[in-house]
Amino acid sequence: MQDSLSFFRITYFDEVSSTNDLIKQSIDKGAPEGEVVCARVQAAGYGRQGRVWKSPEGGLYMSVLLRPAVEPAQLPTLSLVVGIAVRRAIAGLAELSSANNVLVKWPNDIVLCMSADKNSGAFQKLCGISNEQHSGAICIGIGVNVQKPHSSNDVGGKNVAAYVSDIVRSNAPSIDLVCRTILQNFLNCYTEWIQTGFATFLEEYNANSALTGREVRVQRADGSLIAEGIVCGIDSTGALVVRDAEGAKRKVLSGEAHIAL
Repeated sequence: MQDSLSFFRITYFDEVSSTNDLIKQSIDKGAPEGEVVCARVQAAGYGRQGRVWKSPEGGLYMSVLLRPAVEPAQLPTLSLVVGIAVRRAIAGLAELSSANNVLVKWPNDIVLCMSADKNSGAFQKLCGISNEQHSGAICIGIGVNVQKPHSSNDVGGKNVAAYVSDIVRSNAPSIDLVCRTILQNFLNCYTEWIQTGFATFLEEYNANSALTGREVRVQRADGSLIAEGIVCGIDSTGALVVRDAEGAKRKVLSGEAHIAL
């Protein structure tokens, strides 16, 4: 097992506009992979599809520079592998009663299911992940709700927030501990993904999916419908497999999945 501390070069800031912006600047300067930027607060953080990500003190806001030497067809599954790594890290810190309810929500959220049956009931958002290709490299953005904000400035968003501090085994974990736990799990997953692709992660992803068995509507960023029906899981390409009312299965490679009410 490679030590994450020897692979990653972590720089901490009190406040930045966006950790993604700093990583993309490093990409433009030709920096090698493994650079990590963490901030206590972001003034202009953003997540997937450029959505605003409120970043009050108490969260982990981190971006990672990667230059994976893989075929282009493999790249779409990288964000799913990051999701598995983050889920492993958070579940590993959680009480046993909560660990199994830490789930991946396609394409790139980590959520906490609020029901004993993890394939039903509401869930709350623990983490969001973004994946940007920039000038031949990749910027991975990770935002984790670690501790509740000290002020009334909640993280906001479409989903109710959950916090790592609410489900841990003992004292509330430090943001640094969560950061390093995620990076170690990510390095293990990233190394395996480079060598073997996504296929070795498929069973784990589907076993910890928040959407399998649920009825969803998958939409584009403009709100137009891509598919709707019951989620069967994801396939080896990372596509979400949705079975419609007539029983036909459709594979969706991108979009936003909303639980049907």
